[in-house]
Amino acid sequence: MSAGDAPTWPELLHALWRSAFSAGSTKVFAKELYLGLLELPHVRGVLGARTGPDGTVLVVRWADHEHGVLSGPAGLAADVAPWVTGSEELEARPAGQAKITELGVAELSSFAPALGERMREVGGTAVVAASFHAAEGDNGLLLVALDRAPEDEVVARALEQIADVVIAADDRIADQALLDNRLAADAVLAEVSLRLAGSLDVEETLRSVVRMAVPGLADGAAVHVRRDGALKQIAAAHVDVHRERLLNDHLRQGRWAGLPVTAGDEVDPLPSGLPADVGLELMTSAVLRARGRLLGVLTFFHRAGARRVPTREFVRDIAARAALAIDNATLYSQRRAEVEELQQHLLPSVLPAIDGVELATGYNVAGHLLDVGGDFYGVVRQPDDRFTALIGDVCGRGAAAAALTGLARHTVETILEEGGGAEDAVRLLNAKMLRNRVGKFLTLAAVTFGKAGPDGLPMRSLTAGHPPPVIIRRDGAVEETACRGHLVGVLDQVSFTQADDVLRPGDSVVLFTDGLVEARDASGAFFGDEDLEPTLAALHDLPLPEMAAALVAGDGRYAVDDDAAVLLIRYRGPRHLDAVLPADQAADAALAAVRELGRPGLPDRIDGPAGHEDVTVIVDGDAGWARIEISGGAGTWWEVL
Repeated sequence: MSAGDAPTWPELLHALWRSAFSAGSTKVFAKELYLGLLELPHVRGVLGARTGPDGTVLVVRWADHEHGVLSGPAGLAADVAPWVTGSEELEARPAGQAKITELGVAELSSFAPALGERMREVGGTAVVAASFHAAEGDNGLLLVALDRAPEDEVVARALEQIADVVIAADDRIADQALLDNRLAADAVLAEVSLRLAGSLDVEETLRSVVRMAVPGLADGAAVHVRRDGALKQIAAAHVDVHRERLLNDHLRQGRWAGLPVTAGDEVDPLPSGLPADVGLELMTSAVLRARGRLLGVLTFFHRAGARRVPTREFVRDIAARAALAIDNATLYSQRRAEVEELQQHLLPSVLPAIDGVELATGYNVAGHLLDVGGDFYGVVRQPDDRFTALIGDVCGRGAAAAALTGLARHTVETILEEGGGAEDAVRLLNAKMLRNRVGKFLTLAAVTFGKAGPDGLPMRSLTAGHPPPVIIRRDGAVEETACRGHLVGVLDQVSFTQADDVLRPGDSVVLFTDGLVEARDASGAFFGDEDLEPTLAALHDLPLPEMAAALVAGDGRYAVDDDAAVLLIRYRGPRHLDAVLPADQAADAALAAVRELGRPGLPDRIDGPAGHEDVTVIVDGDAGWARIEISGGAGTWWEVL
């Protein structure tokens, strides 16, 4: 570059200061800095270096008139290393924030021969160096080679000014990096808090915490949770995806230094104890502790010399939030289990076995609530071969609702067992609730089935403010029974309109609580508004346990968020075959029994279980509908014809 093209030193210095307050790294203005120094009188070469607190050479650059600016040329770091220790004996004078040293190349060669030779190669006979402190405990060095001993302070003053620029830029960049790290840490803490607060699946949330920390805040991370007196690894992440499996393997086998951490609360960066192949030499750990109980350990891993190490405050903060979330989720799970156990005690443990009838139930406990609900159901045998299926829903939740649920079931079932009708039972329950000033109401539906005859199974439906029972005919047609009635526990006198129907073999009755019909889909539409009847029609041929499970799950399309109970009754009709036969004969025997019913259009054969072991073969139904059930050691096989 000719003197006519080059900027003056003041112009260059002004440009460097402008860059210092906008650059994200000192290397952004390194080229103009080095080329500017080369324009000073008698300067033949310029060397710049950054060393760590332990003297390790971190960055080196070189510039001369022939090659321009070179970043990290081969061998230069090794040439500079002797300067770090050898220059300590040299006489230096303060110059602003830097120390200036002047010496001949011969003296330089006495303790840094390779560096001295590099200076000679560009025509240098003397050296002026400026050393200064950089950010994060590092040190900076600027060294220029002159073709003659300096006769004035021009070069020394230039190095002093350049050192001031580099120090200012370095400090600003370090402050910005610290701010960026704090913002990243705050963002992680905010996201962690949202996820922990929004989920009761703590293990999945902790996996997300680990993923958010790497690589933004650490080179690796792991979380362990205390289970059955031992630490169980929940998640681990590594900035190098190829080493993540190694990290997981070593952690699971205990090849790390994290277990002693549980004796304290938190640990500053210390050796991780991981094998070298993982590449994570340091770790910062914090104990997950809540309400005085040890819950686990959260660990961040770092590579040796890493600048990105979470602060002690961040580790303490995130550990405290995670520990509290774990503890709250544990308490929630315990409370949830207690609610479900109490709920089960309010429901019949088993349903009675009734000839010619199939029974099934389904129950969904509201997932977001920690109080027992008031949904109940039951099936009661009565004199004269009758039986009554009932379902109800007490308003509210908690202990009061549970107490009224117990009162209602006991009162109604006792009256039914003694031969009373469903209408009598509901009237007596209404009077009892008003007399005891219960202060709550309930709804109830009941279906009483009589003795089966040639026309089918007679039934009488009753509802007291409850969704009416629904009949699913064997061809899939869905009918709502015509019964109506008042709520229980509100009026002194309750009235009912009951409905009589007859079930043919294959017909089913569905009783349910309002938690089912009030389930919503993604658009907010209710299950019961339009889709319940088509869903029942589509499910009508399923075994009742499968139908019940599908209904309380919203048929996979509706979110059942409230308590929901379902009671299903299917009339199977007269039994035409009940025999124990070898498995390979079962299907033919069942098909023969169905043919005897006079059913047209039957297949020539049906598939059945293989083998020679004995199985039980049952055929129920009539000429319009028949069910074959074959059960044995391999399970139960069935088919509807």
